[in-house]
Amino acid sequence: MNRLVLRVCGGIAAVVASLVGTTAIGLAAPPNVVLIISDDQAWGDYGFMGHPHIETPHLDELAAQSLTFTRGYVPDSLCRPSLATIVTGLYPHQHGIVGNDPPPPAEIAQLSRGEIRRHPRYLQNRLEYLHHIDGVPTIAGRLYDELGYLSHQSGKWWEGNYRRGGFTHGMTHGDRTRGGRHGDEGLTIGRKGMQPVFDFIELAQQEQRPFFVYYAPFLPHTPHTPPQRLLDKYRDKTPHLPVAKYWAMCEWFDETVGALLGHLDEQGLADDTLVLYVTDNGWINREDASRFAPRSKKSQYEGGVRTPIMVRWPGHVEPAMDRKHLASSIDLVPTILAATGIEPTDGLEGINLMDKDAVAKRQAIFGEIFEHDIQDMADPVASLRFRWVIEDEWKLIVPYPGREPGAPVELYRITEDENEVRNVAGDHPRVVERLTAKLNTWWDPAAKPQAAVAPPKSDAARTSSARPSPNIVFFLSDDQRNDFLGCAGHGIVQTPFLDDLARRGVRFENAFVTTSICAASRATLLTGLWERSHRFTFGTPPIAAELVRRSYPAVLREAGYRTGFVGKFGVQAAGGGPQEMFDVFEPLNRHPYFKKRPDGSLRHLTDIIGDRAIDFVRDSDESTPFCLSVSFNAAHAEDSDKANQYPWPAAEAGFYEDVTIPPPLVSTDFWQTLPGFLQDSMHRDRWFWRWDTSEKYQHNAKAYYRMITGLDRNIGRVLNEAARRGMSENTVVVFMGDNGYYKGSRGLAGKWSHFEESLRVPLIVFDPRLPAGDRGRVDAHMVLNVDVPPTIVSLAGADVPKSYQGRDLMPLVRGETIRPGWRTDFFCEHLFDHPRIPKWEGVRGERFVYARYFEHLPEGEFLHDLSTDPQELRNLVDDPAHAKDLDNMRRRCDELRDALGGESVKPSDPRKGR
Repeated sequence: MNRLVLRVCGGIAAVVASLVGTTAIGLAAPPNVVLIISDDQAWGDYGFMGHPHIETPHLDELAAQSLTFTRGYVPDSLCRPSLATIVTGLYPHQHGIVGNDPPPPAEIAQLSRGEIRRHPRYLQNRLEYLHHIDGVPTIAGRLYDELGYLSHQSGKWWEGNYRRGGFTHGMTHGDRTRGGRHGDEGLTIGRKGMQPVFDFIELAQQEQRPFFVYYAPFLPHTPHTPPQRLLDKYRDKTPHLPVAKYWAMCEWFDETVGALLGHLDEQGLADDTLVLYVTDNGWINREDASRFAPRSKKSQYEGGVRTPIMVRWPGHVEPAMDRKHLASSIDLVPTILAATGIEPTDGLEGINLMDKDAVAKRQAIFGEIFEHDIQDMADPVASLRFRWVIEDEWKLIVPYPGREPGAPVELYRITEDENEVRNVAGDHPRVVERLTAKLNTWWDPAAKPQAAVAPPKSDAARTSSARPSPNIVFFLSDDQRNDFLGCAGHGIVQTPFLDDLARRGVRFENAFVTTSICAASRATLLTGLWERSHRFTFGTPPIAAELVRRSYPAVLREAGYRTGFVGKFGVQAAGGGPQEMFDVFEPLNRHPYFKKRPDGSLRHLTDIIGDRAIDFVRDSDESTPFCLSVSFNAAHAEDSDKANQYPWPAAEAGFYEDVTIPPPLVSTDFWQTLPGFLQDSMHRDRWFWRWDTSEKYQHNAKAYYRMITGLDRNIGRVLNEAARRGMSENTVVVFMGDNGYYKGSRGLAGKWSHFEESLRVPLIVFDPRLPAGDRGRVDAHMVLNVDVPPTIVSLAGADVPKSYQGRDLMPLVRGETIRPGWRTDFFCEHLFDHPRIPKWEGVRGERFVYARYFEHLPEGEFLHDLSTDPQELRNLVDDPAHAKDLDNMRRRCDELRDALGGESVKPSDPRKGR
């Protein structure tokens, strides 16, 4: 992440500032939190731990200022499981992340390691394994959701995009096509300076928000490439060059910690910041190579699992060097929760390290060692090698016979034998028996409990789900055209959760709306009818009662589904329409986007919609399938606020600040080629509101992208809640935009007209029951918003109403051959009776696009040839070479129009009873 320079207008800054509010325990300002995680460093390799050569003055000072546990541990001595434990407070067998990489599918197991790692099926397994983190709460997510913290990820991070860990900001993109695996761009932190972390702290201060910093640099981890000045310092202290490099790396890491802590001091933040320190796992450097020696990383011994753990909070934690009591990395989350006043969840087994009584009463800590590579995506026990327990002076190591047959049980008097030289299991059988029973009480792998997250199922399990009716979640965005997604190739806007859905599902690259305005489009999405058939848009009577009864939520409700709606409804329905359609109906609209909460603080509407959707999921259970429609107002502009058209959620503050947004898709001079009635329309009015200067364009484009990133984040929040409740393997997800958006393209604003930017929208369908080979496809069929209702009804196993005019998309999702052929064109229209928005009707085909603004003929007729003019820059109506094409498109337009309801009349025309 580049340097963030916040340029937020005063009104938004004040709104964001008020978001802090009060904490759950009534604190006026909860502490900032900085979590420092060393990578591959032995527990004794610090000055304060007595190393004779390694100098760590900054960590020594931190230890002196902290409650420092010299007997700290991580449950597993491998980075990915250990880091997941640090951010969740759960043991690896609970969160399910028990190794670094998943197993290859059986059908490619015979290939070479390199071929396996590049194979699409293996890459799909890696993507599936990322979903373990989605199924458990993370500390960053809880801090934001419950107290409004901003959070920043840097350094080692295995779980895809940083947003998957609940972070609001970060460095790791997680895109496998760009080198994402265990940190990507985040791994530069420390090695290439600390500026991204400093910029984030500056941003949080400007936003007046509490912050959480996750600093997990790739230090002193290999490659051991220390600055020459540090290598020279240690070169004469050991005859082994690899050891000297490692020692130098430890001091280099210490210098970066000093820079971070020094920055807190410089900013006057040290007294208001809780600082915690831990190492992800141990390391003993070999003498002949920059590799780890036995009995360190990946092992069950002290060299692998032991680490100092520090807690510094001036005025709240008394500094002390605790060499007696035991601490574990599972304690870090409970400690942070206690400091911020958040109630811990039931699954947390750690303690608050600031609670002296809890520390003193602790009897034992536990751990588990797994294989480096995961053996079974669904069963943690399949990867288990050892379990261990420490109680007072004793450490017991018990091998798991499934992976360590013949390995001995080991018992060490660890307070006297820190190097675990003498196994005294044979001398103390009763201690072995007692501690083994304690291990089994903690976790008995023979019972094969499931991880806290519902693990990914096999393809066979997906196709033989016990319950045939899946849950369905339909997400709808507002004013988002098809290319404003990372997975669609957008180079700037970040949409990691939608990108993940596309990688696991099917993205339709030729998805369109039949009417590009929210009211009519949303009515189409409810009724399965074209606007000319359902006859609803702004200024018309409500949707007829018989259409309400045939709407997809009403049909699903009749079929036994629990139905819910949250967000922008945007339509009117006759009688008790919403009550007929939905068991839970919570319409939420902008004006303004920031809403005051009972405690007086403000929350962005996008986050409120996410909150309410999560509530609906939490109130659902396995006994009844549900269909939840989540309809965002984002990224629609706040038209009444000319200074801040696109107010973004606080979590997206600072995004895209250092990016220069490219020019619009089509030159802004294009409007001059249009007829006068289009030049003098609301398209141009709103263009002057938003896009008419370069400064305004850059400000509003970045703000608009932040709104899209914010709705993506909330989509992730909702889907993660479903995962935590074990619903993800039986929940189909549909995402679509209600209409396209010009965003200044062609010198236009809004939507409403016939060009591609207005009509084309994103559409993604994810069905967890799809076989792996059918996932991640991009489908080129022409699909429409009118297809969504029959698709949802079909998914539910209900009878699709004969009145529906769209088609079920699931055969396309499943990759089936379509007979007879799929549509090759569609009728499109815009009938809103508004003096500044011209009405039109037309046909969008595979080659030709035809449109007629029927109240402005003859100048309001258009014909475009997409094969030679994909940007629709030339109007071919007067071109003799295309006279026949024009005639064919006119006839086709008449044919489709008449089939859908005939010529348009104003809503008040008594001839049509409207």
